[in-house]
Amino acid sequence: MRLGKGVTLAILLALAVALAASAQFKEEMTPEQAAEFEQYMKLAQPGPEHEMLAGLAGKWDMSGWVMPQPEAAPLDFTGKAINEMILGGRFLQMTSESGEGEMYTETMSMIGFDRRSNKYTYVGMDTWGTYFVTAAGDYDEKTKTISMYGEDVDAVAGFTQKYDQIFQLIDKDKFILSVVFYNKELTGGADQFKMLEITYTRAK
Repeated sequence: MRLGKGVTLAILLALAVALAASAQFKEEMTPEQAAEFEQYMKLAQPGPEHEMLAGLAGKWDMSGWVMPQPEAAPLDFTGKAINEMILGGRFLQMTSESGEGEMYTETMSMIGFDRRSNKYTYVGMDTWGTYFVTAAGDYDEKTKTISMYGEDVDAVAGFTQKYDQIFQLIDKDKFILSVVFYNKELTGGADQFKMLEITYTRAK
């Protein structure tokens, strides 16, 4: 048995179960196999990047705006959010409720850090659709910003949305989420279009 670099997560999980269940199997691993498996298990543990995300856990007051299209008047809204670390400190789960009437919105998203690719990751969904979006990117220490780029094929609209999910970490009690689009169908011909900005302030 050899653990190749392209081994899937499912195979790793199955192997972990097998190893836990079979001491004999463990003993039969070669030193090279044991070292490779140990490296995979090390990468599966939370690191300092996850500790930084943990700093965003807690209850938050939201104040933001959304623009339906470029040059439109921004629509202001407020809301509440709860962030918590899940899966043994591997992901920050963010849930929120905001707006009123037709603007009422519920959201759920998860931010993580993939120690294999050294990229921050994002998965998000809300009550404005039956789909989810993903993104991945890096942290800029100078600007204290996590910028994660993603694409979503919109089969109904007939184009691919291209966007950044941007988290600017102001301090321990404040951060700002922005969503910026880059595809011409949404930017009105400009290079980019900021559709959403939300300021999160830690609830007292």
